[in-house]
This record gives sequence, C-alpha cells and structure tokens, in this order.
Amino acid sequence: MITIYEAGEGKLTPQTGLPRATAEAVWIDLLNPTPEEEHIIEQALGIDVPTREELQEIEASSRLYQEDGAFFMTATLVFKGGGSEAQVTPVTFILVGNRLLTVRYAEPGAFAFFLTRCNRQELDLNRGCMVLIGLLEAVVDRLADFIEQIQGQVEHLSRSVFKKQDPALKRQHRYDVVLQSIGHEGEVVSKVRESCYSLGRLLTYLAYAVNERKEGKIVSSRVRAAVRDVNSLTDHATFLSGKIVFLLDATLGMIQIQQNDIIKIFSVAAVVFLPPTLIASIYGMNFHDMPELGWVFGYPAALGMMILFAILPYLYFKHKGWL
Repeated sequence: MITIYEAGEGKLTPQTGLPRATAEAVWIDLLNPTPEEEHIIEQALGIDVPTREELQEIEASSRLYQEDGAFFMTATLVFKGGGSEAQVTPVTFILVGNRLLTVRYAEPGAFAFFLTRCNRQELDLNRGCMVLIGLLEAVVDRLADFIEQIQGQVEHLSRSVFKKQDPALKRQHRYDVVLQSIGHEGEVVSKVRESCYSLGRLLTYLAYAVNERKEGKIVSSRVRAAVRDVNSLTDHATFLSGKIVFLLDATLGMIQIQQNDIIKIFSVAAVVFLPPTLIASIYGMNFHDMPELGWVFGYPAALGMMILFAILPYLYFKHKGWL
C-alpha cells in the first residue's frame, strides 16, 4: 500500500485518490508493497526500492549506503505484534532529495504515534529529512516505553524470586513458572538491544548524511540528541540483560537448594528408620535357639526399641538444626 503525505499548514496530510509525487509530497510510506507499487515509486523517484529479502540482510554495507544520490538506511524496530508479543521488523528509510521514503512490512506503533504528535506540534515538516528525524525520535520514545515495561516486569520477577516464604507453608514455589517468565523477558530484552544497536548505527550514518546534504546545525543537533538517547537506552537494556542473567542464576540456585532440601529429608528418613529396620531384621530371622523368642515381653520390648531408636536420631538432627 502506498501512502503519500503532503506538508502544509504545519501538519502532514495523506493524499486521497491515486498516489502522486507532487511538489508538496515529503513522505512516501510503502506498507507491504506489491511489485507493481514498488515499480511506480522507482519510476517516480529514480531509485531501486529494496526488496523484503534485502531488508533482512544484516551486514552494514547492505543496510547503510548511498546510491544515485539517495541515502538508504535500514534499522530493526521492535513492536508489539499479535497477542501483544514483542516482535522485530526491518524498516528502510530512504532520503531522496527533499523526500523521505519508508519501506516496511509491519506496522510499528511509532509510525501512528509520530503522525499524531507531529500534527499537534509546530514542526518543520517541509523537508523529508525533518520528517525522518521526527519519525526516529518517535521510534526512540516507543523504544523507551518498551524498556520501562521490561524494567517493571524484571522488578516483579526479582521480588518473586527473592520473596521470603513462610516455612509453615507446605506449598513449594513454582520455579518452573518463574523460569519461563525470565526466559520470556530475556527474549524481549534481546530484541530491544538488537533494535538499539541498529538504531545507533543508523543515526551515526544519518549524521554523516546530514553533513553531506548540508542540512544545517539544527538538524545536526537533533541527530546528536537522538544518538545520546539511543546510547542511554542501549546501556539500560544491557543493564536489564545482566539483571535477567543474575535472576536466572539465582533461580537455578533456588531450585538446587529446594532439591537439596528434598534429598536431605529422604536421607534423614533413611537414617531414622535404619535402627528399627535392623532390630526388626534381627528378630525376624526366627532361629530356633534365639533366647528372646520365648520371652513374654520380647514383642513389646522390640517395638519399644524400634520406636526409641527412631526418635533418638530425629532429636539429634533436630538439635543440630539439620531439619
């Protein structure tokens, strides 16, 4: 789908009817474009529109380059897909003269957020470069929201892992559920870090493109501010990644402690029942010359010894604090 936005009266207005590359058109947005739509834009702008396969290439030379006077920049954006699950998608930003061309195969919320915000503020929208910077600032804002949500989830997991349990409660902590939650948050953080790194590289290249295009000091300062924001988000995402690894190690340690407690209970039970088992085994042999067999009090005495020798180890372990 082709959507062309024209600048006028301090806001972006989408064209109606057939798309036309008018003088006021500053932003052309290609969403899930067909080959025919790509051909139309290529003929209008005189460039080669990257295919979906080319957008997914990871080497820097395929994501950040200049061709036919146009600057091609591809970044990986994180967004909430179906079921509110975090997903990533490559998006290409192309500066062609005074126009911005975006090629994408998903609908990150930053695009709708930018359109809402830019139409409420007094922004210079008459140049494609300014539209690109505003759009990237919206992407950074949405990325910050993602990181804030992750931080809240990580704090909740931290409280869950290190929550002091009442020893009187017999119900064990469901560490399998905690492990699944930690794995999920770790996956989200890895996607956010991937997006941060790709945005950082894009903004560094954009600073070079702005200098080459001689866009002015105001544009350069906004690019530098965006670079600083992305760097701070990258550092915070790295911190969260380290904390998730710490929580994973702590949870595995808790699981090991829980397993050791279970094994300890079985070991103590085995020691407690060993003396009674020995006594029962001795007097269960029924040899003819065993003097205790004819003793009137032999049976209650054997029971008493089994109970006594079961209680003594239990009291000893209790005194040592092993139970």
